[in-house]
Amino acid sequence: MTIKRSLQGTLALIMALFAIVTWSNEVYIEQVGDDSTISITQDGSGNSVGTDVNPAYIGGGSNTVTIEQIGTGNSLIMTVNGAGTSVTASATGDNNSQTITCGSTVSASCTSSTISSVIVGSSNTTVQDLGTGANHTSSISITGDSNSVTHTSTNTGTTSASITVTGSTNTIGVTQSGTTAKSVSVTSTGSGNTVSITQTN
Repeated sequence: MTIKRSLQGTLALIMALFAIVTWSNEVYIEQVGDDSTISITQDGSGNSVGTDVNPAYIGGGSNTVTIEQIGTGNSLIMTVNGAGTSVTASATGDNNSQTITCGSTVSASCTSSTISSVIVGSSNTTVQDLGTGANHTSSISITGDSNSVTHTSTNTGTTSASITVTGSTNTIGVTQSGTTAKSVSVTSTGSGNTVSITQTN
């Protein structure tokens, strides 16, 4: 009887630990250096790469970052500094939300980088803040559900942005300023819409 109860207690503990492990799949990364290739895939449950307090950080030149989040909580908060970095972040289904900052300070700029966000389905919300640095290429693509896109570019070089939203409640943003040419293409098809674009030189 004692052995049976002990075994039952052990199994309950294992099941509880398993539930915690399968639910919590948070990732934090701080990578500084050149020519790195980083790939993160999160499939299901809590998800999250970086937090408000500790955003994921990529520093250095010519880095390639690929992040794929599939189902449930999602969430990506990342800061990128350096030259020639490529970031591709995708989320499929559920709560979504991506914040990618390129160039966090004057001394840590982000130059000639390509930032891409692709979201398919669920609550959405994505932010790209291209701050210090120059010559960025930005793209945001969202298909379906609550949407809300914001693109901000306040750097000294050229910036080319492409935003495509298909379906659901929409709301896009975009603010571009600086001393050189900025361009943006926005395509919104279906549902709530609302587009506001501000360009100043």
